[in-house]
Amino acid sequence: MSAITFSGLATGMDTASIVSQLVEIKRQPIYRLQNDQQDYQNQISALDTLKTKLLALQTAAQDIDTANEFASLTATSSESSILGVTAGTEAAAGSYDIVVNSLATAQKDQSQGYDSKDAGVGEGTISFTVNGETTDLTLTGFNSLESLKNSINNDVPGVNASIIYDGSDTGGYHLLLSSTEAGSAGAYTVDMSGLSGGTAPVMTSKQTATDASLEIDGIAVTATSNNPTDVISGLTLDLKDADPGTTVHVDVEMDTTGISDKVEAMVNAYNDLFTYINTQSASDGTLHGNPTLSSVASRVENLFVSGLDGGLGDITNFFQVGITRGSDRQLVFNSDDFADALDQDFSGVRDLFIERDGNLGKMYLLDSSINDMTDSLDGIFKIATDSLNRKIDNADDTIDRYERSVDSYQKTLEAKFTAMESMVAQLQAQGNYLMGLSTPVA
Repeated sequence: MSAITFSGLATGMDTASIVSQLVEIKRQPIYRLQNDQQDYQNQISALDTLKTKLLALQTAAQDIDTANEFASLTATSSESSILGVTAGTEAAAGSYDIVVNSLATAQKDQSQGYDSKDAGVGEGTISFTVNGETTDLTLTGFNSLESLKNSINNDVPGVNASIIYDGSDTGGYHLLLSSTEAGSAGAYTVDMSGLSGGTAPVMTSKQTATDASLEIDGIAVTATSNNPTDVISGLTLDLKDADPGTTVHVDVEMDTTGISDKVEAMVNAYNDLFTYINTQSASDGTLHGNPTLSSVASRVENLFVSGLDGGLGDITNFFQVGITRGSDRQLVFNSDDFADALDQDFSGVRDLFIERDGNLGKMYLLDSSINDMTDSLDGIFKIATDSLNRKIDNADDTIDRYERSVDSYQKTLEAKFTAMESMVAQLQAQGNYLMGLSTPVA
């Protein structure tokens, strides 16, 4: 049978409230530890955000840390309705006169006629070979012309299938196969001899795969598709129409605006990082006084304000190319000054950013430094986060010990106050008895 406690019944004191308040005082170290844990968790979250912004700066730097990436080129076509062109990282500045004599065509094959698209074609294995790769399509059970078409489209790369109805009352439905890519690169072979139990399609060639024919600066060129990437190094051609009587002029020129945009994107990522660093460094910042925050700020900032050691040219500082220091640890990018620097000394500007022939440009150094800081094994973020997690775990252990101590303390207090109430009640009973004895009988 459980005990029933009447708090303060004998003394008139609210002993339950007294015990609760004393226990609450005893719990104060637990609350402090829980606040510490929340602060540690907030620091971990803030470090994650710092790392994300640092990696965003790294991504922007990686866009301009090699010669090909820094030397952005743009390609234009004088007749875009005949020929489109795109410059890749391997392209070189230059110009070309191109004549598109004929486009590449896709292979097409057609089956005999069926009375219905639901006609059975049998079961078994069909083999398709596209560009040296063979795909076996295995059909089981009943298969219609329609389901065969769907299976090819779903499971055979490089080949499209459709059903053509020619309007005839009988034999009007034909399976049509076509290569997904025009030119000999998309040519295929098909073997349907493995089908049995139905009427297997017998394919007849309707159009062979042919390559495109071009002239580039008077040189006869064969392209195995209408989007060749190997005809002119670094350029992707988009052959849209054949017009032997028209010469298309293609210009590949340095894209000063494209380079400027990449550098400005890097500057913006830097400024976004330091906006966050400034906020976190403030007296009310989550990472105020955090050594990882200080280390990141110092390493990145020093790299941008210091000169480039061992550079290949005369340009060794960012202020020489229109990148200067503003207020609040921000950078200011002047696109006009940057364009002028490119015009006057392209290689010098480029080598300030990239790694080449032993020259360790700023973007290469930044990339290396960020890799070091964010290393998953021994980078400063890993070390800092592990340390904070250990503090959280240690606080958990300490809280558990305090909780056991508080629980024991509460039980002791409750026992003492219960004993006190019991003793007072006994004394009151004795007093009342004695007073009863001393009262004269009327």
